[in-house]
Parts: sequence; C-alpha cells; structure tokens
Amino acid sequence: MLSFLHRGGLNSEERVDAQEYLRAVKPLAETLDREYAAWLEVAVDRPHEFSLDGDPDGQHASVYLWRVGDAARELVQRDPVKGAERYHEAMSLCLEARAAAAAVFKEASGTGSHNNPAARVTMANRKLIEADKLLDRAREALRELEARLVR
Repeated sequence: MLSFLHRGGLNSEERVDAQEYLRAVKPLAETLDREYAAWLEVAVDRPHEFSLDGDPDGQHASVYLWRVGDAARELVQRDPVKGAERYHEAMSLCLEARAAAAAVFKEASGTGSHNNPAARVTMANRKLIEADKLLDRAREALRELEARLVR
C-alpha cells in the first residue's frame, strides 16, 4: 500500500518513530520553554523588549544559557524522523535565535554606556521577535504532526 494512503501519510513504522521522537523531544522543549519564560520574566519589560534595568549585568542571560545548553543540544542534535522535519527545523532555529538574543543581551550589559549598549539591546530584541516567530512556526508544525498521528 502506498504511504500516502496510510493514516496521516505515515506508514505504521513511521508513526511509531514519530511518536517515539515526540516522547523524547517534547519534554526537552517544555523545559527549554520554561527556562526561557523565567529569563524573560526578569529581562523583558514589555513583550519583545529587553531592558538593561531587569538584568543590568547580564547574569540572568548567562544563567539562561547555562541552564538550557544540554537540553538544547540534545534536541537540536537529534535526527528528526519522517513527518517531524518541519517541527525540528523551526524549533532548532528558535533555540538558536534565543541563544543569540541572550548572548547579545549579555554583551550589551557589559559594554558600558561609552560603547553604545542600546544598539546591542536593539539587536537582542530583534532576535527575541525572531525566536517568537520561529516558536509559532514550530508549534504549528507540532500541531500538524500530532493531528497526523491521531487520524
């Protein structure tokens, strides 16, 4: 029987692989999202707007990067299975944008006013917006994959 005739376009082996993949990566993604939310709670005054007031020395950004390092690596380095490629790519890019935002924000906090930290904060804010858009894309791909698995 052709693959597209099976439930959700996945044959039974691919369905099992996708379910195993999700069992492994969803807890990682949830942990990463919690850590990200905890960092943003301190460092962001308004949605998509970092402030040096909340994290003047960049320590919260550093802690965020330290806390997510292993889980992010594990998720990104996992090979996506058939059907999970869109989710994997979007989530990996989201994590990359989050890390870039944290690194640039940390850099901004250590530059001092003579080195124009505002430009770095602006760049971090752009990365924050990019990360949120990629997270939306990842969540949509995840919803589509989960829908394919229950059809």
